[in-house]
Amino acid sequence: MKKRSFFSALLIIVVFSSGILAQSVSVSPSRLYFKEPPGGYKSQKIYVTNNGKKSETFQVLFHDFRSEGNKGKTQVVKDGEYEHGCSKWLSASPAFFDLAPGQTQEVDILMQVPNTPEANNSRWAVALVKLSKENTGPQDKGSNVTGMQIIQTFQFLIHIFQTPPSVTFKQADIVSFKDITTPQDESKVLQIEVENTGDAIIDCAPYLDVVNMNTGESRRIKGKGFTVLPGGKRQVRFMLPKGLPKGKYNILGVVDYGSDSDLAGAELNIDI
Repeated sequence: MKKRSFFSALLIIVVFSSGILAQSVSVSPSRLYFKEPPGGYKSQKIYVTNNGKKSETFQVLFHDFRSEGNKGKTQVVKDGEYEHGCSKWLSASPAFFDLAPGQTQEVDILMQVPNTPEANNSRWAVALVKLSKENTGPQDKGSNVTGMQIIQTFQFLIHIFQTPPSVTFKQADIVSFKDITTPQDESKVLQIEVENTGDAIIDCAPYLDVVNMNTGESRRIKGKGFTVLPGGKRQVRFMLPKGLPKGKYNILGVVDYGSDSDLAGAELNIDI
């Protein structure tokens, strides 16, 4: 029983320590967009700030990632084994550095695109800004001291997208638009699922146009923006405002995906 209490307390300390560290460091921006042709190169900057009270050591690494399913989850994959990855085209300067309290480090992220036919496709990767680990547990190796130590470490992910100038076809389709309200929800919950059927990486701005069929009154409800990779899908949920008058409503779900002429849209009729 005592051993279980000890491990529970240790887990709480580790989680609490990680939260403190995450709050003491900031990294920006969270995304970088490149539009380089085969054989081209360009550098963009990220900024790492130490808001804590002691010096920290950081390392910048690159990995490929995929985003399977429709939840927008980032899944880091083994480098060189993903056909849409571009981690091998990226480098950081500096890639390893110390930061004193209150200081900000400017880091150059360089994209060097090879001059090959494969470089004429959209690619993506992540930069990991990683805090080096710090062992803060007991160092005494006596028989009465456990060998476990608290390891404080965390990392920030910066998504990097590369779209060559030759890739211009943007298209998105709404796969489904439905009411997913449950008895536990306090107001109506609607869900749109969108699929990227084009060749380019798209940034989407979703919204609803809600019309009361009895009064003709309308309102627009904006959702949080999101990115969909070519061939990928993404779900976005909307909660209708509380206190809408009872009656029949016509709702137009719209996804603006950056096309100069087209929007993705679908209609839904509901009763409140």
